[in-house]
Amino acid sequence: MRLRVFGSLMLFLFALALGGCGQTSTAPNEVGLVAGDFTVTSISIKAGQAVHFTDPAGTGGVHTICLGSDGTCDQSANGPQALKSPGFTINPGDPAKDITFDTPGTYKITCSIHPAMNLIVTVQ
Repeated sequence: MRLRVFGSLMLFLFALALGGCGQTSTAPNEVGLVAGDFTVTSISIKAGQAVHFTDPAGTGGVHTICLGSDGTCDQSANGPQALKSPGFTINPGDPAKDITFDTPGTYKITCSIHPAMNLIVTVQ
Protein backbone atom coordinates (compact mmCIF):
# COMPACT_ATOMS: atom_id res chain seq x y z
CA MET A 1 0.00 0.00 0.00
CA ARG A 2 2.77 2.47 0.96
CA LEU A 3 4.62 1.66 -2.25
CA ARG A 4 1.50 2.32 -4.32
CA VAL A 5 0.93 5.70 -2.61
CA PHE A 6 4.60 6.62 -3.04
CA GLY A 7 4.50 5.58 -6.70
CA SER A 8 1.35 7.59 -7.31
CA LEU A 9 2.89 10.63 -5.62
CA MET A 10 6.05 10.34 -7.74
CA LEU A 11 3.99 9.99 -10.92
CA PHE A 12 1.97 13.08 -9.98
CA LEU A 13 5.12 15.14 -9.29
CA PHE A 14 6.70 13.98 -12.55
CA ALA A 15 3.57 14.90 -14.52
CA LEU A 16 3.44 18.28 -12.79
CA ALA A 17 7.07 18.98 -13.64
CA LEU A 18 6.65 17.80 -17.22
CA GLY A 19 3.55 19.94 -17.68
CA GLY A 20 5.57 23.02 -16.78
CA CYS A 21 8.18 22.29 -19.45
CA GLY A 22 6.00 23.69 -22.22
CA GLN A 23 5.29 26.91 -20.36
CA THR A 24 7.13 30.07 -21.30
CA SER A 25 8.72 31.85 -18.41
CA THR A 26 8.41 35.56 -17.96
CA ALA A 27 11.74 37.14 -18.85
CA PRO A 28 13.03 40.11 -16.92
CA ASN A 29 11.62 43.37 -18.29
CA GLU A 30 9.16 41.50 -20.51
CA VAL A 31 6.39 43.34 -22.34
CA GLY A 32 3.89 41.08 -24.03
CA LEU A 33 1.85 42.00 -27.08
CA VAL A 34 -1.67 40.66 -27.38
CA ALA A 35 -4.42 41.21 -29.95
CA GLY A 36 -4.48 45.00 -29.69
CA ASP A 37 -2.58 45.95 -26.57
CA PHE A 38 0.57 45.67 -24.50
CA THR A 39 0.30 43.47 -21.41
CA VAL A 40 1.54 46.41 -19.29
CA THR A 41 1.20 50.17 -19.71
CA SER A 42 4.53 51.10 -18.16
CA ILE A 43 7.85 49.57 -17.21
CA SER A 44 10.93 50.91 -15.39
CA ILE A 45 14.43 49.70 -16.19
CA LYS A 46 18.02 50.80 -15.63
CA ALA A 47 20.11 52.37 -18.37
CA GLY A 48 21.77 49.67 -20.45
CA GLN A 49 19.00 47.15 -19.87
CA ALA A 50 16.71 45.79 -22.58
CA VAL A 51 12.95 45.53 -22.81
CA HIS A 52 11.96 42.05 -24.00
CA PHE A 53 9.04 42.45 -26.46
CA THR A 54 7.24 39.15 -27.02
CA ASP A 55 4.18 38.19 -29.03
CA PRO A 56 3.19 34.60 -28.21
CA ALA A 57 1.54 32.51 -30.92
CA GLY A 58 -2.23 32.63 -30.97
CA THR A 59 -2.60 36.06 -29.39
CA GLY A 60 -3.84 38.11 -32.27
CA GLY A 61 -2.41 40.30 -34.96
CA VAL A 62 0.68 41.89 -36.36
CA HIS A 63 2.26 44.83 -34.51
CA THR A 64 4.58 47.61 -35.67
CA ILE A 65 6.24 49.09 -32.59
CA CYS A 66 7.83 52.55 -32.62
CA LEU A 67 8.59 55.63 -30.54
CA GLY A 68 5.43 57.72 -30.38
CA SER A 69 1.91 57.65 -29.00
CA ASP A 70 -1.64 56.88 -30.05
CA GLY A 71 -0.57 54.95 -33.14
CA THR A 72 1.64 57.71 -34.55
CA CYS A 73 5.40 57.24 -34.80
CA ASP A 74 7.25 60.37 -33.66
CA GLN A 75 9.88 61.09 -36.32
CA SER A 76 11.80 63.41 -33.98
CA ALA A 77 11.82 61.18 -30.88
CA ASN A 78 15.15 60.11 -29.46
CA GLY A 79 15.58 56.52 -28.39
CA PRO A 80 16.85 53.13 -29.52
CA GLN A 81 17.42 52.91 -33.27
CA ALA A 82 15.12 49.88 -33.64
CA LEU A 83 12.18 51.97 -32.36
CA LYS A 84 12.73 54.97 -34.62
CA SER A 85 10.10 55.39 -37.32
CA PRO A 86 8.91 53.09 -38.81
CA GLY A 87 9.96 50.84 -35.89
CA PHE A 88 9.94 47.07 -36.01
CA THR A 89 7.23 44.60 -36.93
CA ILE A 90 6.47 41.50 -34.90
CA ASN A 91 3.96 38.75 -35.69
CA PRO A 92 2.36 36.30 -33.28
CA GLY A 93 4.86 33.52 -32.63
CA ASP A 94 7.90 35.47 -33.87
CA PRO A 95 10.99 35.33 -31.68
CA ALA A 96 11.04 38.00 -28.97
CA LYS A 97 12.76 41.28 -29.75
CA ASP A 98 15.08 42.81 -27.16
CA ILE A 99 15.48 46.58 -27.34
CA THR A 100 18.25 48.11 -25.21
CA PHE A 101 17.76 51.56 -23.70
CA ASP A 102 21.17 53.15 -23.04
CA THR A 103 20.10 56.65 -22.05
CA PRO A 104 18.03 57.57 -18.96
CA GLY A 105 14.70 59.21 -19.74
CA THR A 106 11.04 58.55 -20.42
CA TYR A 107 10.14 56.94 -23.72
CA LYS A 108 6.66 56.75 -25.24
CA ILE A 109 6.12 53.66 -27.37
CA THR A 110 3.12 52.79 -29.52
CA CYS A 111 1.91 50.39 -32.17
CA SER A 112 1.24 52.14 -35.47
CA ILE A 113 -1.39 49.50 -36.33
CA HIS A 114 -3.27 49.66 -33.00
CA PRO A 115 -3.54 53.30 -31.82
CA ALA A 116 -4.71 52.30 -28.33
CA MET A 117 -1.43 50.43 -27.70
CA ASN A 118 0.73 52.77 -25.66
CA LEU A 119 3.65 51.99 -23.36
CA ILE A 120 5.83 54.23 -21.21
CA VAL A 121 9.40 53.02 -20.63
CA THR A 122 11.16 54.85 -17.81
CA VAL A 123 14.93 54.42 -17.89
CA GLN A 124 16.85 55.35 -14.75
